[in-house]
Amino acid sequence: MSNFLYVIGHLTIDEIFRGQELIRRIGGTAYYSSISAKILGWNCKLISKVGRDFPEDYLKYLNSIGLDVSRVKFSDFPSTSFILRYGDGRVLFLKSRCEDIFIDDVREAVSGDAVFHIGSVIGEVSPEIVNYISSSGVKMVSIDLQGFLRFFDSKGLIRLVKPIFIDELLSNVDLVHCDGVEASVATGIGNPVEAAMHMCNTYDVIVLLTLGGEGSYIFHHGEAHYIPSIVKCVKEETGAGDIYVSAFLYRYISSGRLLESAIYSSSVVSVYVESGDIFRLRDHNLIDSKMNELWGHVKHLPL
Repeated sequence: MSNFLYVIGHLTIDEIFRGQELIRRIGGTAYYSSISAKILGWNCKLISKVGRDFPEDYLKYLNSIGLDVSRVKFSDFPSTSFILRYGDGRVLFLKSRCEDIFIDDVREAVSGDAVFHIGSVIGEVSPEIVNYISSSGVKMVSIDLQGFLRFFDSKGLIRLVKPIFIDELLSNVDLVHCDGVEASVATGIGNPVEAAMHMCNTYDVIVLLTLGGEGSYIFHHGEAHYIPSIVKCVKEETGAGDIYVSAFLYRYISSGRLLESAIYSSSVVSVYVESGDIFRLRDHNLIDSKMNELWGHVKHLPL
C-alpha cells in the first residue's frame, strides 16, 4: 500500500437547520474523506485552509485521533461555511469562503509513493493544481467532482454548472466520484448511468457513481458493476459519498481489485449510515459481514 493519502480541500463550518433546531459542526469533503481514511487504517495527511474564525476545538479533535493536520494553514479570509436547511429536501447556501489552495500549499507533499484525493467543495482547488499533482508522477489522483461544478449567486445559493475546463480536469485524474446530478451536469447526458459510462470511456478513468439509497455503480476498463444499497435504516447520510471514496481508495490501493473495493466501500458506508457513528468503521467484522451479504447481489453491466 502507498505510505500516504493526502486529502486536499477546505474544512468547513456547517450550520445545519432542521426546523427550529440549529447544529453547528465541522464538515466538508476533506473532513469526511480524511477522518474515515484514518479510522480505516491509512496514514492520512490533510491539506487545507481555514480562517481565524475556525474553532480551535475542531483541529484539536482531528489531531486527537491521529490525523496529520500540520498542513492546515490559517488565512485572513473567513473559513468556508455553509448553511444547510432541511425540510422538503435540502437547500445549500454558501455563507463565507476561505481563500484558494495554491500549488505552493501542496508542493512539498508531492511524491511518487503518495495517493491524492482532491475533495474540493467550492472551487478552492484549481485544475492547474490537479495537473501539477498528476504530472509529478504520484501513485494515484482522485477527485470529487462536486467542488468543480459548484457556483454560487449573490445570495449564496449553490448551483451546478459544467465548467469550461472539464476536459482538462478529467484527463488528469485516475478516479472520479460523483452523484447522479453531477454526472449529468458534467457531461450533458441526462441519464446518470450513461453519463458515468461516457466519462469512463472518454477519459479512461475509474468512475464511482453513488446514488444514495439506490446504490452505486463502478466503471473502469470494460468493467461495469451495480452494487445495491443494503442499508436497513438511516441515522446519518452527511458525508456518506466522501466516506465511500476514501474506503474505495484504501482497499483498491492495497488489493488492486476493482469490484472487491467497491463492495468494501459500499459496506463501510452502510455501517456509517446505519449507526450514525463514524468510529463504528473500526468494526472490521461487521464490514466483512456486510461484504459477504453484498457479493450475491452485484449486477454486471455491459460497458
